[in-house]
This record gives sequence, C-alpha cells and structure tokens, in this order.
Amino acid sequence: MMNHAVINGVSSSRQTEPLACREIPTDVLLPQLAMILDPEAMKDRLQEQIFNSAQEQERFRIQACEIAQVRYKPESSCMVTYRLGIEDRTTGSTGEQVLCGRVYPKGRSRSQWDKARTRAVVQPQFGKPLLYLPDLELVLWSFPNDRKMDTLPTLADPGHFMSAILPTFLASYLGQEWALTDAHRTLVHYVGEHTCTVRIDATVVHQDDHQRQTITLFEKTYYNEEGEENFRVMRQLWQSEARSSGRLVIARPIWHDSSLKTFWQLGLNGIPFDACDVYSPAFLPSFEEAARRLAALHVTPITCARSTTVADLIADLKRVTPALIRLRPSCGPALSPLVAHLLAQAERMPEEPRATLHGDLHLGNLFVNDGCVALIDLDNVRTGPPLLDLGSLIAGLHYVRILRKASPESCHRLVERFLQTYQANVPWTVLPPLLNWYVAVTLITERANRCLTRLKEGRPAMVEELIALAGRLSQDSASCEH
Repeated sequence: MMNHAVINGVSSSRQTEPLACREIPTDVLLPQLAMILDPEAMKDRLQEQIFNSAQEQERFRIQACEIAQVRYKPESSCMVTYRLGIEDRTTGSTGEQVLCGRVYPKGRSRSQWDKARTRAVVQPQFGKPLLYLPDLELVLWSFPNDRKMDTLPTLADPGHFMSAILPTFLASYLGQEWALTDAHRTLVHYVGEHTCTVRIDATVVHQDDHQRQTITLFEKTYYNEEGEENFRVMRQLWQSEARSSGRLVIARPIWHDSSLKTFWQLGLNGIPFDACDVYSPAFLPSFEEAARRLAALHVTPITCARSTTVADLIADLKRVTPALIRLRPSCGPALSPLVAHLLAQAERMPEEPRATLHGDLHLGNLFVNDGCVALIDLDNVRTGPPLLDLGSLIAGLHYVRILRKASPESCHRLVERFLQTYQANVPWTVLPPLLNWYVAVTLITERANRCLTRLKEGRPAMVEELIALAGRLSQDSASCEH
C-alpha cells in the first residue's frame, strides 16, 4: 500500500534550487517570507516543532528539507509545501513527510490555527498532524491531512481502501469475476488545498481460470466538486467519434465517487513532452502528432459548464498587470504601454469560432510513447476561442526555450510545423497576427505572472525577457482587427 508521505514521479522530478535572497519579494505584510523560503533554516525550525515529544525528537532526525511548491499572493498569504527526508535513528530506516500550509499577515494566523484544531485529523507517518509557528504566522498540515481536502485521510487508510473503495470501482470496470489481490499506491502530484493525484498499481485475479493481470490507475482527489464535472466531460470525450477513431488519445475515465470528491482513470504509458528534448529536429514528428490530437479535441463538440471569452482574458490582463509592476518595478516602463496596446487591439478583434479547449495546454500535459501522443490532465476543459490553447502552448514553448537557453530558431521551427499540421486539420483559419495577440497576453498573464508567484529559482529574472517578447509579438499583431 501507499507510503502516503512519499512524493514520486512528476512532482519530485521538477524541484528547483532554493531562491536566492535577491529573488525573495519584499512584502510589507509578509516580512517572514525570507525565513519560510529558506529550506535550511526551516529544517531546523521543523526539527524543533514537528515531533510529539523529546524522545521522538531525539529518535527522528530531519536530514533534508525541500520546498516542493510555493503559491504566493502578494500582501495576502503564501502557501508553501515542504518535503522532509526523515531518518529513524533507532532502526536506520528513512522516510518522507510532506507538510503544506500558509503564512499569513501579522495577527491573522491565530484564527486559522483555532479553526484547524477543530477538524478531525489522522496521524501521519512522522510527527504531529498539525503544526503552528506563531512567530512566523505559519499553520502547517501534515499529509494526508489538508486544510481543504478533507477526504484524503479516508483514501489514504490502507484497510478501508483495499476492502471497500478499490474493489467497488474495479468490479464496475472488470466485472464481479475479478478479485483484487494487491495494490500499491504512489503519490504522484500534490497541490495543497487543491488536488492530489495518486498512481495505483492493482493486481487482480480471475476467479475461474486464475488469470492474473496488473492494472495501472490514477486517482485524483479535489477540494471541491470539480471532479464530477471533469469526469462528465471526460466521458463525453471518451465516447466521441474522435476518440473511437484514434484521432484523439486520452486516458479512459473509470469511476467517480462524489462522497470522496475523487475520480479514477486508466493510466497511460509514456513521458510528458517537458521531459524530452523537444527542440531537437528528431522530435518534430511528435509535435506534428500533438497538433493533430489538439485539432481533434478542438472540433469535438461537448456540453460543458466552463467557458472562456476574450473578455475573460482582458480581465486577467488588467488584474495581473498592477501586481507584476508592484512585484517587479523594473518591468513597469515596458509593461504599461504594452498592456495599453493589447487592450486597444482587443477592441478591434474579429469574432472567433468556439472550440472545445484543453484549457491548460503546456508541454507537461502532452504525453508521448513511441510516437503516440496523448492529451492528459483534462481538468480545465472548456469552450472558448481555439487560439487560446494555441497561444498558451506557444507561450509555454518560449518560456521553456528561455529557461533551457535554446535558440529562437529551434522554437520557431517547432511552432511553424505545429501550426501547419493543426491548420490542415481544422475548418477555421489561424491568422498569425491574431494568434500573436493571444501569445503575447498569455506570456504576461500566465508565464510572467507565475515567475513572480510560484517563486522558483531563476524565474523572476525571466520576467523582463518574457515581456520584451510579448512586446515584439504585439507589434506583429497590429493587423488583428477587421
């Protein structure tokens, strides 16, 4: 069963170095950021606080402390996830414990702590279920306890999972003649207070001929009821002509449990594009295949409660711009006139077709295995202008190109080939000036903004280059009006 303190796979492979002191924002309401974003300093503080007694503190030692994720809201709060490597000095064994919590402005953490203490919690592998560091205004939850995802402890209970949860939906998928014999759970990706994804490798045996097989599933738990809508949308896509004909490749949805706010889907073999050398000429065929997959999604009609319009993008641009300038004043002279130019262009943009969008299209959500490309992580499927997905993907390509110091030519080659293939598979025309507007907006609202709110090492220094690129693209989009 799952060691619910261990994070493997996607999340552990993407960790970055600690932020340099110059990259930590100066926030008058959150002056403790420098401390909570210092892994070595927090290792010592957590060693003092996490264990239940002096005996436990002596027996267990935190050998490593990594910051797995940061989500920063300027002058409001900062959510931080720590991954601790812990040694049991008595047995010599080691394990991991994940802590997730928020730091608040002065005087605002006490009420959060008081509220947290009224919640039912379970004992984690190491230490206390809840921690409070009042001098840092920091409240931390030890996984599988979580401030918003209150069903995680039930899912992480080995006995209940093996006897009740897993057999129920396996029977609905395989039939009653298959019996569960074993299952191993691995925590793949955890976004505190939002979602938790677990890989399940289950072994089943047929009761008549004793045939055995192993099935790989992914379990995704939400803090709200979004999972139900996502499951409903995925079933539509799975039952679509595009999927049955092979033009669209996605994971098969299996089961949804509204009481657990969780759905399960079959696993896909492969690796995400962002783990590949995408700028190599040898990768071009996979990128062309990705364009065909995206085109198939875009032309597949579904009913969906979510939608995005140009007005939504404009609202995001207006919301993000002041925060970017406040956090990175050096970008203001370029950003302010650029945003004014983009807003003026938006008033003259032609009406676009509506499509079924992925909604979060980047290299990490394209999966490849032996040339077969799949779309994954369909949590944000919605209707909207197709250029929104294209703009998001191209902005992400530029971001990764800057991060990896690849040549602009290599990125241009990928984009050109992708667009050629995409255009050949959709009924509408992709106008380059109009697409440039979407790319420019996404470079600001997604890429530059995340550089300053996710607080990964080296990212803040990329903001000026991303904005400069958006500026060049906005000039190239001057003819996007009627």
